[in-house]
Amino acid sequence: MKRTTRKQGLPAQQRRRGHRRQRLFHMVGRILFLGVLLAAAVLALTVFFKVETISVEGAARYTPEEIVAGLDVKQGDNLYLWNKVKVSEELLTEFPYLESVQIRRHLPNALIVTVTECRPAVAAASEGGFTYVSKQGKVLERAVSDGGLPTVTGVPIETQPGQMIRPAEDAYTDALLEVLQTLDAGGMLDEMRFINLQDLTDVRIGLEGRFDIRIGTLDVLAHRLRFAKAVIDERLSPSDVGRLYWDQQNRMHYVPDTVENVAKSATGANNASSPLVSEQDLEQAGGTDKAEKDTDGGEAGAEEAGTQEDGTNPEEDGAGAEP
Repeated sequence: MKRTTRKQGLPAQQRRRGHRRQRLFHMVGRILFLGVLLAAAVLALTVFFKVETISVEGAARYTPEEIVAGLDVKQGDNLYLWNKVKVSEELLTEFPYLESVQIRRHLPNALIVTVTECRPAVAAASEGGFTYVSKQGKVLERAVSDGGLPTVTGVPIETQPGQMIRPAEDAYTDALLEVLQTLDAGGMLDEMRFINLQDLTDVRIGLEGRFDIRIGTLDVLAHRLRFAKAVIDERLSPSDVGRLYWDQQNRMHYVPDTVENVAKSATGANNASSPLVSEQDLEQAGGTDKAEKDTDGGEAGAEEAGTQEDGTNPEEDGAGAEP
């Protein structure tokens, strides 16, 4: 019985061995097929897809030839065997005035580089000159003069040209980024003439070359900028020059001043409510610290003429009211 059982089991074992051989042959066949496909792909990439033409779109400050020369991909290189993100980042660093870079492959043999350029928004005073910075916070160049740009004081910028100012680097650079973003969002960046960040409890912003806005702290930056802009546009005349500030009761005041004194506030570091205004200067400007214009265009006879932040007129005696 045992011998008969053994003989009957032989065909089953043979079938199992045959199945294993078939599976092995199929696996080897698949591996060989994939190897052939891979070899064909590598051959196609190395032989057929080579860079022959590189075109540049959107460049103005830099010539296409300069950008092509700075590109870490040359004619004859493979069209695919390199990292587009890495190459783009290197271009942004090498050419500081580039804001964005897009690289597209155009089969069978072309690269198209599309760039957008940024412009300097401010010139930050630094030792020996100025540092030009875009509104996004990219450091563009070092220069000996402000180049006619709005100036920033109180913010030493150590970041090298071609690099972005890093958030949380320090309180002053963070403040600069916040002010630039807030001005840009409020449509006031083109009207800004200076940013004084020497004292972060006495932030000062110059608008239109005529107004010295004493914001105070950055906690109220967006709200106070909006309100000051509304007062300038709706209640003050195109000939008015002066200082807008808030008292401890959160009441805004407007004091007539001179263009020269407004400009001095760009670098002034005093904290007094009227640190740069003399009686003589105010008289020449058409008013005194004790006779400020109210929001209806007349003269308020009280010591300080206040403006409510809810948009209503000041009280008749000229005293500011809480918002």
